[in-house]
Amino acid sequence: MLKKLACLAVALITLPMAAQTASDPAEIDAVVAAVKAANPDFKSLCQKGPDGIRKASTEAVMGLMASGKVKGNPQAVGGEAGQKVGRECRGG
Repeated sequence: MLKKLACLAVALITLPMAAQTASDPAEIDAVVAAVKAANPDFKSLCQKGPDGIRKASTEAVMGLMASGKVKGNPQAVGGEAGQKVGRECRGG
């Protein structure tokens, strides 16, 4: 399981976020909520830019997958969640 999660982390980091599409908005929202919960100083997360947001999204997806709360494509869910966080950082 740990090896699978490590491979997932590498895949999430190396794939561009824009090329991913998720099918379950509830899973995306769960990842966004997990990112925000893990980063209570949201402005600080935003200041880390795309790499910081990608890392936070990857960590959130991995945690939610481990607990069985993300069952869809983790790359797609993490990518869309990261995009949503980025939009919120830009005020959108």
